[in-house]
Amino acid sequence: MYPAYPQSNQTFLELDVIPKDPLQKETYQEQDATQLSNYKNYVYQAQTSKHWKEAEFEGFALPAQGQSKPYCMKWVSWGCDNTKQHPNGKHYAEHENKTCKVANCPKCFESWINRQANRSTRRFSKYLEDKDFNFRHIILSPPQDQAKEMAYPQLKKWLSHALKVANIKTCAVVFHPFRFQDQKKSMPYVSPHFHLLVYGKITNTTKFYNKTQWLIKNKGDMKNEIDIFNCVRYMLSHAGIRERTHAVRYLGDISYRKLKVEKEPFEHNCPHCNLPLNIFYIKKSTKSRPPPIDLIGLWEPSCFSPVNYENVDTKIPFYSMNEDPKDETNYTEELIYSFEELLAIQIRSPTISNRKHELSLLIHQTSLNCQKIDSFC
Repeated sequence: MYPAYPQSNQTFLELDVIPKDPLQKETYQEQDATQLSNYKNYVYQAQTSKHWKEAEFEGFALPAQGQSKPYCMKWVSWGCDNTKQHPNGKHYAEHENKTCKVANCPKCFESWINRQANRSTRRFSKYLEDKDFNFRHIILSPPQDQAKEMAYPQLKKWLSHALKVANIKTCAVVFHPFRFQDQKKSMPYVSPHFHLLVYGKITNTTKFYNKTQWLIKNKGDMKNEIDIFNCVRYMLSHAGIRERTHAVRYLGDISYRKLKVEKEPFEHNCPHCNLPLNIFYIKKSTKSRPPPIDLIGLWEPSCFSPVNYENVDTKIPFYSMNEDPKDETNYTEELIYSFEELLAIQIRSPTISNRKHELSLLIHQTSLNCQKIDSFC
């Protein structure tokens, strides 16, 4: 995933990135929102402002205003107990935060923003590989008296006409149903407009306004991948969210039909034996203290036991921190049903069982990777 670094010539982007302490329980504290960067400000208000929950236009709401799931932002212990092929016979573990990847989740919406921004950045970067120019951030605002009375399909049709007049053919569009009355961004009001990342020339501003009555604002060029990533994050932080409606639409040469982008490779395998990882309970052991909740690496195998996947109603062990953040082993277990994790276990288990059976038949473990000689030269 691309890091969120600052963009030098635009003040709306996040100025710095401070990773959250994975061992600290999530809390919300009063902050001076006027001292935050705009992106952080929107994230803070999404979690705290009661006015954000009341905002609604044509079924669109603001991010993070739904309900979280029981497992959101809790830890899962993925691991591999194929200790015969691990250094010192240790168990390999990757403890990860579980997110529901949903825009309206108050706990996971930042994860959704980062994931969507990463996808957009990959698409734009792919398109720019053989291009001489950059994308630019544009805001298009229709006459508000008319826009407030329109349904969303009518607004989209009106936008299509405006894009033709502006000579915009290749762009990404993010719909914003609301603007904010205060500097803290805590009080939204209905004001439909569109944020775009545009490639190519744009019609003269005055000529465009005379033909459409739309306002157009140029926020500057995106000079590199980090600029694009930060800009998309900013646009999504207060975008309109509605079921079965994409938050980001790609038009022209960057559309899904015209530009194919390979998915980012994702492997959830053990780095020592390349077996798929499974989910484990963390248990107390007389041989070793429990692992830290954010452990990625080798640990004493007596601290883990596998989840039984045979029952379709099996609940998955999720972990959350207790009150004392300084004690890295101070966490509690909660069994929660998660279809996604249970399905992952059921798919991976046959591969793991077959490998262990093959190892049990061998005298020398290294012979598993040897090739048979079928003929002599």
